[in-house]
This record gives sequence, C-alpha cells and structure tokens, in this order.
Amino acid sequence: MNDFLRFFNEKVSFYPMELEISRSSSSEWSITISQRLLGPEVRDKQIIKVCSEDMELCFAKAHVQLKEWLLTNCGGY
Repeated sequence: MNDFLRFFNEKVSFYPMELEISRSSSSEWSITISQRLLGPEVRDKQIIKVCSEDMELCFAKAHVQLKEWLLTNCGGY
C-alpha cells in the first residue's frame, strides 16, 4: 500500500489525477483513479477501477494498472 501511495503522489504532480479509496460494508476494497481533463469544461475521466476483498491485492493491482496506463498513454512514468 505504501509503495502505491508514494508512487501516486510522485506522479500526481506531473499528471493531474484524483485517487479515491473506499471499503464497502461487504469488506470489499475499491480504488478508483480519475484523470482531470482541462479544456472548455473541466471534467474527470475514470482511468482505473480495481476492487478486491484483499486490501494488499487491491493496492497491488492498482499500482500495476497505473504503471501500465502511464506507459501506454503518457509514454512512461
């Protein structure tokens, strides 16, 4: 979890993103990352959504998916 949060904090200054972490009553963890799109109208575009009952697995999946998204859409990280 700490590695993911550190990585996200490093990248958010270069790529405008928002992070939402939640836990439902059914003990499922959810991580959503949205990209802030600027232009005529400011809006958020969801780029990653990960859910798991296992907290560590959820953070690990989000970490990998964020790195893959940055490689594909931003030329690297």
